[in-house]
Amino acid sequence: MAYNGALPQTLKSITATKITELAKQRALFDERKNEILSAANAAPDLRTRAHALLDGLSRLKGYPKDALDKDDMDLDVDSSGSDSESETGDIYSPGMGQLYHADHTNIRRFLLQGRYDASISETTINDWIAQLENELRYLELKHEHADFYSKLVTEWLVHLDQRTTLQTSDDTDDTTSNKSATSFENVGRAEMHEQRATWESLVFSPATAVNYGKIHDYLDNLFTKTKLSREALKLLRESIQKFGTDLAAKQEWLDVNELTWVSKALMKTDLLSNEKTTILKEFMRNKEVLQEVADVLNMRLASLESWKWDEQGIPVEMRRQLNGKYRVFMDEDLLDSLLLQYLGTTWAVKLRKVFENFLHSHAWLELREDIPAEYTKRRKYFLGARAAPGLQTVNELRKQTYEEEYFMSQLPTSTDEGARKYDDDGPQTKNALQTKHSLLHLLITESIIHKTQRGEFTAVRSDFQWFGPSMPHPTILTVMGYFGVPEMWLNFFRIFLEAPLRFVQDGPDAPVQVRRRGLPMSHTLSDCFGESVLFCMDYAVNQATDGAFLYRLHDDFWFWGTENCCVKGWNSMSEFASVMGLTFNQEKTGTVRMTNSEPTETKAKALPVGDIRWGFLVLDAKQERFIIDQKQVDQHIEELSRQLASCKSVFAWVQAWNGYFGRFFANNFARPAMCFGRDHIDMAISTLSRIERTLFGKDSSDTSQTSGVADYLRSMIADRFNIHGLPDGFFYYPAELGGLGLLNPYIRLLSMRENIKQTARRRLQKASLSDERSYRLAKNNFEKNGPEYGAAVAWRKEQDESLPFMSLYEYTKYPETYSSALHEAYKDLTEVPEEKNVAATAAFVKSQAGLRNSSGKLSKKSAISANSRHMTPYWRWVGELYHGEMVRTYGSLAAVNREFMPLGVVKTLQEGKFRWQG
Repeated sequence: MAYNGALPQTLKSITATKITELAKQRALFDERKNEILSAANAAPDLRTRAHALLDGLSRLKGYPKDALDKDDMDLDVDSSGSDSESETGDIYSPGMGQLYHADHTNIRRFLLQGRYDASISETTINDWIAQLENELRYLELKHEHADFYSKLVTEWLVHLDQRTTLQTSDDTDDTTSNKSATSFENVGRAEMHEQRATWESLVFSPATAVNYGKIHDYLDNLFTKTKLSREALKLLRESIQKFGTDLAAKQEWLDVNELTWVSKALMKTDLLSNEKTTILKEFMRNKEVLQEVADVLNMRLASLESWKWDEQGIPVEMRRQLNGKYRVFMDEDLLDSLLLQYLGTTWAVKLRKVFENFLHSHAWLELREDIPAEYTKRRKYFLGARAAPGLQTVNELRKQTYEEEYFMSQLPTSTDEGARKYDDDGPQTKNALQTKHSLLHLLITESIIHKTQRGEFTAVRSDFQWFGPSMPHPTILTVMGYFGVPEMWLNFFRIFLEAPLRFVQDGPDAPVQVRRRGLPMSHTLSDCFGESVLFCMDYAVNQATDGAFLYRLHDDFWFWGTENCCVKGWNSMSEFASVMGLTFNQEKTGTVRMTNSEPTETKAKALPVGDIRWGFLVLDAKQERFIIDQKQVDQHIEELSRQLASCKSVFAWVQAWNGYFGRFFANNFARPAMCFGRDHIDMAISTLSRIERTLFGKDSSDTSQTSGVADYLRSMIADRFNIHGLPDGFFYYPAELGGLGLLNPYIRLLSMRENIKQTARRRLQKASLSDERSYRLAKNNFEKNGPEYGAAVAWRKEQDESLPFMSLYEYTKYPETYSSALHEAYKDLTEVPEEKNVAATAAFVKSQAGLRNSSGKLSKKSAISANSRHMTPYWRWVGELYHGEMVRTYGSLAAVNREFMPLGVVKTLQEGKFRWQG
């Protein structure tokens, strides 16, 4: 994790102050605990002993009136006062122990009853004494745990600045592994220098193979081939040109409200350092300061034609990804970042709109089955009004899915949406990671449908080699100019692209070099340029394949269908890449065929060779499903071991584990789906188990080795802090309850597994049976009532005789166009199974009541809350699984009171981005 130097020092100060206060409270607690035990031990009888314990605990916890009985002169007590008001200056908040307020009140009543009623036996009083003594012990444990937790946080802060500042996106889908070497740091540095050399060779040298005239001719041939395409292009150009002209002529650019969405959009990118993010958040808290920022930005925007980068050079740094690759990020002035974010988002929203308009024009071909006119006539004769394709068909669903999830997916639909965050959940839309997983679900579902309907399926996957750094500037500016961007904006875009850069790793005397090629990382303007260029490829494939879909996420693209269709699509992509000066990434390029017969030699040579891979998955043609590449997993087990070994604190270790094992591995196995079946989940679970066994598994020759992550951490904590016997729940429960928040990826997989109740084959069989039922109904209706009047008249104009109703084979011949049952099956197969909630047990519900009574009052958004309805299936599972031992150890679900922990410090540190070593 990387922070500016002031923040860790501030957090250390806050933690130290809280620890000092906790020490005072602990001393006071110990004093009063000893007083309670002394009074109880000196009691002459059991009832007096019980009352001494009850009186002491009630006062200690802030309920002094719970200990009252007849001898305490109840009638003189002010009954209007709140029971929670302490008359003794309680040092413990109510409700966090095994005994709740009602328990104390009841014991007081029963003790009074025992003065007169012989049915209150000594055995019963002994039970109450045991309860009260346990309660006192639980309070002591909570103070001990608070002290221990503060030490964990202090350890974290001490080592915070020692982490190497290399950034990750822990849920990236690219898993190219590190090369093995004896020194981890040397491996990282060697990779960084190697990749930097490649990056510099691209970025600081202009693209020489790109020809303006050739690009222009290619675009003309693509967009002006028909009257419909020429009209759509004309409307697109006019819209972009007007927008650019109007934007440049604006008198008032930004107000405080607009600057707010700009700031939020900027913070969703990976561009800002933590220090600049903190500054920007401070801006946003003060409307007056925000207005000053808006005024400065408006002045810069008003003189945009003279805007340029700082000639001293923009600092750039390389940040390491978990896949072993590095990305180069600019660190420009914060005001420039805001200006560019505003312009980038504004242009992005407009470009998405005009491209969507083009998509909905008649120039864009729609995917259709090749249905003979004779079949359409016969179907209309037999079915009448029901003969036409409905909206609930597979082809309509394909179109809708493509338009909503994959077309221009990098560009926001509105300024309020802003820059799209990789794992940011929107109200209606999938986040980027979910969209990638959905693409895999689509591929497998399509393979099942194609094999069933046509007996063959071919898929092609590729992306461009070093797409961001290698994108030629002439390509960008030619395409933008072709689409009608005014000259003033083309000049601004050129200045933006040709930034003077200097590497911070090279020190203060680093040379400044001007970017001659490539797109700046994490800038929304870069997304505009990349999507505009790749829109041309989308359209080229659409035209070449008569409406087939190129499923694309930035420069990562997938195409499938019949082998003939894939050959046409690949040829159009190859032509596009050649003209635009781009190169396919051979490591990520491949073809998979699933067919009952051998493909022809000619077609096989026309498609790229290689596997289709994503994350840790490889598409197996024989098994017709994704399988996990265990060799890749082994390489990352070694990497995870190195990362964990580099962590100097328990909390940093947990962060690394959660990022790598809890998210990176699980994400790169892809989210389960109905089309994957239970086999995929079982494969993922067994692989996760193997990873954990490899890292922590017992060795027969070494009895000191532990068997799992919890045992490993338990041993680590025992060695460092001399704390023993920690329950499993401590490791997996959230920080709000005094836990470490260790992620358990098995739970989500297992909770989904239970909701996969049928195979893909069985789901298609059900769709087929549904079609057959529909056929029987239509046949009975026809034989009973004959053809509809209009259909009969139209038929008699061409035919002299009536016909027997169509066969079942003919009725179901084009299911992707006509079958609503296949449409429902398709939807079901692509769905992610819901996580199954575990049953709520009475014991856990009772323990939750203690959270409801706590003074800390967990919010509804807390991971484990007082109401199961506010908890996700994951946390309900965790809560139920580990609550028994937590209650036995600490007397409640919470190991410590919230006010006894530096929880704000923990949350602040957890929100920071983790930086991987190497």
